[in-house]
Amino acid sequence: MNEYIAVMDIGTTGVRLLVAKVGTNGKPHIVARDYTVCHGIRKFKIENAAEVTESIRKVLRRIREKTEIVVRSAYVSISGAHVKYVRNVDSVDIEPVYVEDGEYGAGSEPGIVTGNDVAALLDKVEGTELYDNEYLLGAVPTKFTLDNGLQTSAPIGIKASNLRVDAQLLIAENTYVEEISACVRDAGLEIDGFIPLSVAVRALLSACPDSDASTLFIDMGGYATEFCVYYKGSIYYASALPVGGGTITGDIAQILNVRREEAELLKCDYQIADVSLVTNDVDVAVGSLADGKSRVVKCSEIVGIMQARIEDIFGIIRERLDVDEIDTSFIDRVVLSGDGIVGFSGLDIICERVFRTKLSDIDFTRNTAMKAIFTYTSGMIMYIASMLPYGMKRSDIERVQPEEPEEQSGQGGMFGAIKDKFRNLLGKFRD
Repeated sequence: MNEYIAVMDIGTTGVRLLVAKVGTNGKPHIVARDYTVCHGIRKFKIENAAEVTESIRKVLRRIREKTEIVVRSAYVSISGAHVKYVRNVDSVDIEPVYVEDGEYGAGSEPGIVTGNDVAALLDKVEGTELYDNEYLLGAVPTKFTLDNGLQTSAPIGIKASNLRVDAQLLIAENTYVEEISACVRDAGLEIDGFIPLSVAVRALLSACPDSDASTLFIDMGGYATEFCVYYKGSIYYASALPVGGGTITGDIAQILNVRREEAELLKCDYQIADVSLVTNDVDVAVGSLADGKSRVVKCSEIVGIMQARIEDIFGIIRERLDVDEIDTSFIDRVVLSGDGIVGFSGLDIICERVFRTKLSDIDFTRNTAMKAIFTYTSGMIMYIASMLPYGMKRSDIERVQPEEPEEQSGQGGMFGAIKDKFRNLLGKFRD
């Protein structure tokens, strides 16, 4: 039976929505997607709730108009700035089975782990006391251990008497959860759950080569930069900064005294992160914000402004990791993502200089077949699809039936009826 899941990323530059159909093989297939600009969130706070709500309504409406899919519930993103991770361990006994002719004759033998067993275990491991302003998002299993010591990430179908899970509890600030929930529900959408970026990226990395390699992942969006450290496939550290690609644009606008729109064009035209790569230092005409008259600056000056900000952001990340005694020289790779930085050349130079670690050439768009702006949502889809066998709920999705056309006489009516039949057959095929 096919199951549907919908995910929504509400970021600092826009709202993104993906709808996927998960077949019996467990693999998700994207059936609808949409994106709209939204600037209602700044520095991890909702500054314009009305804009956020209207942007959510807009993507829901456009999905319905384009695909006849009505999304009534979805999983929603939440910034790592509002989330902390707490390790917890718990176990459950597996119901034994009686056999007539076992290894030692008739009697009880270890049972087979089922999806219901895993779901019960995850519910159990979530049992923890919370403070007044804390909200439990859920538990992310790190590893399962069977009674014979075997460790696995997929225990269903294995014979065992006991099953243990090492999990990370995701705990968020209740105040922010209530604020973003109000915006989502005011738009007519119910919330299936919240998925942090760190969890979504973990799912993406698991599908990449060397999935167990220790990784520093940096996602630079418009006005936020989130970063996570993964060790042996598990989330080891996560944090966020209230700066991003929009900050680079602001630096260009302020230092060169140009309009922000022009600064954004300059950033896009000269996507170089290190001045050493400027081989042809051409003259660039820019307009003055004060009198509108054009003047000339060197390409290297624009690149130098961008390099300074990128190095500053990476430097703050490095400082935070140092404070928590995470030596980046022992990290195997750095992976970069986000529409605020993707496409820049020379990022490998800065990574090696700041983190003493090489930049990986992993391109999530190749694995997901989606544009970079849908990286977060693609990871959310992959994670939720992997957790459906463990009791994670599916989204409430409905496909609208097209209205029956009025009966027409003559050849036109017959042709219309044939078209309607074909449309209905196509709809069944898609489902």
